[in-house]
Amino acid sequence: MKKLFTIIFSFIVCLCFSQTKQQLIDSIIQINRVDSDCVGYACVVSTQYKRFQKLKDKLSDNELIELSKHDNPTIRIYASIELIESNKGNVSKLLSSELKKNERVQTFEGCIIDKESTSSVIYHKYWNKIRMETLSKTDGNNYEQDIAMKKRLANDLTMEKLDSVIIYSKKDIDWLLYDRAFDNRKHKDIYLSRIEELAFNGNNAYAFDYLKKHYSFKYSEKLNNYLITEFPTVKFQTENEVFYLHSFIEILLESENEEFKQIAMDKLKTEEIWKKHKGWFKTTLKKHGITL
Repeated sequence: MKKLFTIIFSFIVCLCFSQTKQQLIDSIIQINRVDSDCVGYACVVSTQYKRFQKLKDKLSDNELIELSKHDNPTIRIYASIELIESNKGNVSKLLSSELKKNERVQTFEGCIIDKESTSSVIYHKYWNKIRMETLSKTDGNNYEQDIAMKKRLANDLTMEKLDSVIIYSKKDIDWLLYDRAFDNRKHKDIYLSRIEELAFNGNNAYAFDYLKKHYSFKYSEKLNNYLITEFPTVKFQTENEVFYLHSFIEILLESENEEFKQIAMDKLKTEEIWKKHKGWFKTTLKKHGITL
């Protein structure tokens, strides 16, 4: 018991006073969670977040860059977030690196503890950073602020690079990253062959909707043919594919084409995976006056 007390006391003394860089790294890894600066109902600054702030103050820029390559995803993400916020990191390289690693990390922000892909954390850290920067410099109502943020996302060169990384990646990327990448802007025409591949071979509803929105005349026949002949036979099985399925159902229902509406109904009758999210799907159907 005395020995245990000594160990605990020594740890507390080390934690409160003169921790080395490695001790701080080890203590962050021990919790192994990326906390924001506002967690819990009281929006407090957590001990985990404070640990990284202490570590950050001891690091050179080169050391911070090295930590963004660390084996542990929590350390990597904390270091990458700091590089993004301080404008010291190459964000597209950070994103590409995390896509290759294809790992997830536990996060704690507000009242939500979640498990997120590290690539999504990197992408959204920059995506949200430039939105908030724009918001802080924009006067006016919510509509004007929203327009200003959309314009910034569309014209920011780093954001364009991140979207390019997402579109050309061969990894199975979180659906929301595709949603962002195709919503941010109309991309250069040289992207079209890759977007076609995602839409028609990868059954990616966000790529499909992008072509429908920006190139409806050019791809009209191919889009309709896919919905009539290909979509009914596609098997949607993964978590990402549930979101694709939902988006395709919305596209079919919003067309106001009776044949397309029937295709949507028939698809839901033959698929099982959507039933795990049936409340979401039924809300969509109800919006169009449909009960399944």
